[in-house]
Amino acid sequence: MDRQMILLLVIMSITLLYTRAKDTDYNKKICVTAITVVLALFSGFRSWWLGDLIKYYTDYLNCNGADWRDYVFQDYTNMGLPLFFRGAGAVGISFDVCIFIIAVFFSVALGILVYRFSPSPYWSYLMFIAMGFYIFTFSGLKQTCAMGFIIFAMMAILDNRPVRFVIWVLIASVFHAPALVFLAAYPMAKKKINASYFFLIAAIIILVYFFHDQIVEMMAEAYYEEEKLYVASGGIGGRVLMMALIMVFGVVMRPLRKRDTVFRQVFNLMVVAAIIQYFSTYDNVFSRLADYYYQFIVLFLPLAMERGDHQALVQPERQYEIRYFTHRSYLLIGLAITLFALWYYNSYIDSSQAILQDFRFFWEIDPYSLYGK
Repeated sequence: MDRQMILLLVIMSITLLYTRAKDTDYNKKICVTAITVVLALFSGFRSWWLGDLIKYYTDYLNCNGADWRDYVFQDYTNMGLPLFFRGAGAVGISFDVCIFIIAVFFSVALGILVYRFSPSPYWSYLMFIAMGFYIFTFSGLKQTCAMGFIIFAMMAILDNRPVRFVIWVLIASVFHAPALVFLAAYPMAKKKINASYFFLIAAIIILVYFFHDQIVEMMAEAYYEEEKLYVASGGIGGRVLMMALIMVFGVVMRPLRKRDTVFRQVFNLMVVAAIIQYFSTYDNVFSRLADYYYQFIVLFLPLAMERGDHQALVQPERQYEIRYFTHRSYLLIGLAITLFALWYYNSYIDSSQAILQDFRFFWEIDPYSLYGK
């Protein structure tokens, strides 16, 4: 069995043990801490002889060479990682340890989010791994750092801290300039779902339909320096359809209500993610932009699957507007989602073999002997 699938099954086992235990804050903290450690070690102990990590190792060497200023300050919009490499090298921290530090940072950020806002670590971590976010962190170091800071920005949204939100997004953009796309998240998340909300969504869809080519060129400039010709492949994309179906499912399970603020705000960001994802028919790079929003499916699905009696316990003032299902219904729906997630993740693993076939832990390969050959 593929080690990536084994990891997912281990995570599922830990979270299922938590669901069988007494639902207390202490047990949730133990569960999230255990998973954070597992994810950090699994990712942090990987060899850098993998995908883009080889290029990042070259960057690490350049940032600590005689001409390091030329490399660290050559691009002020993305100098966060070069500055980190320079600082790490200056104090004797190797590239392997840099990878470990980044893995720990992202795992801890995710753990804090899940602990504070997710009613179900099981669904949060199943979505995080099965939707491919974890595998992406193996090689995309710049965006992994940025997405970690965006997680803190998301918590600022849910805590109603606009200044803190802007600060976190700006820090994320220092590592990966396209993270600035998340600046729209605060006003969008806070938008009340009323007549003007649907008017806004309709206006955005119309804007995208008539000016998609111009929008694509503008968004792509954040990724590519050279000009590219973009031609849509046709259709709206399978991932967009999946996003739409998941949103519909979420609203059926947990109807949008004014006082259900966390779920409503996360739903709004799912809408933005789907709109950005539409542009992936031009270039897959737009999926990476959408992921700044879509990574918060780790909150959306757990909230959608939260049992009605638990919602009423947490928010008793909403008990009469909550949609309730039987315990058996939740079990059957949960089983169906789990099977779909396992199938989807297995497909994602198969489509990522170009990278994953080189996945090794640091004790399984000596990349320094291969570098430069």
